[in-house]
Amino acid sequence: MKIWLILLGLAATLIPSFSQGIPVENEDDATVKLEEGGERENEGSHEQKEATHLEVASNKRDGGAEGNECKQSRVSEVGVKECLDDPEMPAGTTNTTEPATRIPTTAEATASTPCTSKQCQPRINPWATCARATTEDEKKLFEALTEFSVEFYKAAILHEKPGSNLIFSPFSVAVMLSNLLLGTCNQTKDRLERLLFYPEGFTCVHRALESLQKSEALTSANAMFFQPALPLENDFRNLTRMFYKTKLAHLTNNSNQDVADINSWVSQSTNKKIKKIVNELDSDAKMILLNAVYFYSKWKEMFLAKDTKKAKFYRPGLAPINVQMMMSKKYPMASFIDHSLQAKVGRLQLSNNMSLVIIMPRSITQNLTEVEERLSAVVFKSVMAKLESTHFKPTVVYLPRFKADTSQNLMNIIGEMDFGFFYDADLCEISTDKELAVSSAHHRAVLEISEEGVEAAAATVVSLARTANIFEVSQPFLVAVMRDNGFPVFMGRINNPQAA
Repeated sequence: MKIWLILLGLAATLIPSFSQGIPVENEDDATVKLEEGGERENEGSHEQKEATHLEVASNKRDGGAEGNECKQSRVSEVGVKECLDDPEMPAGTTNTTEPATRIPTTAEATASTPCTSKQCQPRINPWATCARATTEDEKKLFEALTEFSVEFYKAAILHEKPGSNLIFSPFSVAVMLSNLLLGTCNQTKDRLERLLFYPEGFTCVHRALESLQKSEALTSANAMFFQPALPLENDFRNLTRMFYKTKLAHLTNNSNQDVADINSWVSQSTNKKIKKIVNELDSDAKMILLNAVYFYSKWKEMFLAKDTKKAKFYRPGLAPINVQMMMSKKYPMASFIDHSLQAKVGRLQLSNNMSLVIIMPRSITQNLTEVEERLSAVVFKSVMAKLESTHFKPTVVYLPRFKADTSQNLMNIIGEMDFGFFYDADLCEISTDKELAVSSAHHRAVLEISEEGVEAAAATVVSLARTANIFEVSQPFLVAVMRDNGFPVFMGRINNPQAA
């Protein structure tokens, strides 16, 4: 019988959001029972101190499996596992190899890691060698996240109905999968790194992700609910706490209570924008890994509610519909026609170094599917680079008010990107229980656009030119919430602004 691991990702964004700002996760939330004996992490400690914390406290893996023949040692503040019974050594020979006395190279750190008890080999945790992410590491991560976003979008639309809305957070999905990456071995680790477009030997990926999970505009929270009897690896516990500040909580024998606890954590972590992610749990579920992203930003230039009027929204092959169309006469906007996509592209400034990007067909008679077919990671990165270098100009903007809410089965989408990945994943770094497998993976995202905004004074110095630029979004479009000079936090399409 398989022991199931469930992945749940959720994300919410509101432009703008409520005035109370971004919620901070309450570590003492009474709805979540913290793992007994687990020490809270000191978030103010230095990164190197966190790396030192990776010393495994016991010579046995969690659960005390008798077949485990690895002992834990300390080498240059990096945990190393030494084999006492190396299968390649002659019978009766004792392994007397002295521990290494230097920090390993990147190539050594990322070597293949067999981790079943009978095949344990001297190894180093590849991610523990990185004390701090550099600017170059962040650039690598932004590049990978952008490629993953586009490829995930291309796979996701294959499972959506034609003409439907779609919204997802590639950042949320990537964080959840990267957290899972900490517990993978061998081919599974290699496949997951390729799936996420992480370059080979990228040992600082988790440090780089760590720095992105909390900003003025974005809050990312992680949690893991698991059965108390599941033998978790100490390395995985320490790493997921260190890099992702994962809240560890026990599942109970009461399924209804577990569902309530999980949904309560979800609601709190998304500022109540997503109140439910699960209705019931599989009776065989032993672990549930969650990520929640809450995005909070405001318009750089206010859209006045009094200027919002009903207007036509045109969908090729269908009758036009009336939608609530927001309007601004002087919005600072960068826009151009992209010939690779045969599309109009526009970038609207948000607060906190964020932007809203709109991509729509050049003509209202063109289908959005034509743009989707031309979309690729290379083209998308080229368009974003051009947007970054295009000057903002005062523009007459018409933008429909909308709210999109999408739930996705990640098993299907990831299966399009790497067939069968979840079904034979090697998760031996999470638990000594060889039967642990991924049974389901779900993602839910909400994106809401409305009028109110702040920081209007910062844009009022721009005067309207006699011949104004006009950017009218009156047809289906692609949408992305972008970190400036960075990556998509949210991405999707809007075919019908009136649909939820």
